[in-house]
Amino acid sequence: ICIPFMPVFLSMFTKEQEVISSGVQYSTIAFAFSTVIMISLSFEKIFQAVGRMKLTMISLMIGCISNIILDPLLIFGVGIFPEMGIRGAALATGLGQVFTVIVYLIAYKKCSIPVEISRKYLELNRNLDGKLYMVGIPAILNIALPSVLISFLNQILSAFSGSYVVVLGIYYKLQTFLYLPASGIVQGMRPLIGYNYGAGEIKRVKKLFGISVLLNGMIMLVGTIICFTASETLMGMFTENPETVRFGTAALQIISIGFIPSAISVTASGALEGLSKGAQSLVISLLRYIIVIIPAAYLLCHFAGADAVWNAFWICEFITAVVVGIGIKYYWNRLLQ
Repeated sequence: ICIPFMPVFLSMFTKEQEVISSGVQYSTIAFAFSTVIMISLSFEKIFQAVGRMKLTMISLMIGCISNIILDPLLIFGVGIFPEMGIRGAALATGLGQVFTVIVYLIAYKKCSIPVEISRKYLELNRNLDGKLYMVGIPAILNIALPSVLISFLNQILSAFSGSYVVVLGIYYKLQTFLYLPASGIVQGMRPLIGYNYGAGEIKRVKKLFGISVLLNGMIMLVGTIICFTASETLMGMFTENPETVRFGTAALQIISIGFIPSAISVTASGALEGLSKGAQSLVISLLRYIIVIIPAAYLLCHFAGADAVWNAFWICEFITAVVVGIGIKYYWNRLLQ
């Protein structure tokens, strides 16, 4: 379904035919591995749910390291490998996912886990399936919302300069290094909160949430310091264009103001999913990616220019953190009585 729509989708972000052509080549191969990626994600969550976090880490590391090794070999055609360019980068990514799945399959066969995968469990169960989708659908939307935000911001920024679009893309690459550790803490917190809530250990649930907020806050603090002190260096890692570096340096310093309050929202969203409150978690994501930031970005861009649009990020994070704080005070305490 996605492959035929890629030329139209990519044209929303650039008019350069070479870029669109490369994007289509990459995405065609990448989407061919979609089933493998879904199997990998399923195994990842199954092993995490039963507490085998080290195994998922090893599997993902093998896939990532394989990807890193294969990238130059398939892109530039080293030794026996063909020179494939952008298609080689996509194939390396797909093969990395294949290696991850192979590790999971071996681990499933060799390691004893309290979950059995069998066709006999594929019979319909409305009650169980309903609970699964009540948590799953909001989680799906949580993952999709950042893409909606990026698409919107690209549309309004492209009207000013392509450099702003590049800066936005670089920022989202950089913030991955910051939010992935935070996401890892949330991943570990989610099943633990679920276990303890199910066992009636409410004090432990509150303690786990508090510790997770503290840890994520420390990660965000480090990220804020790095972005304030080394923003120009970080931008220089991705581009040599002086204008893009200048725009990006200012953007990183402004956006990073909202990192620390975002720790509250990110952790609360994960905790609610651990308590099977997917709809409430979705509300937080809607505030962060749609309800607050999109109107703020549009108004700032319209009245103060493209340079002001970056303020929408920290404004959004502060407003969301306040709303989440109020929600914790009233809804959370009532939930955990």
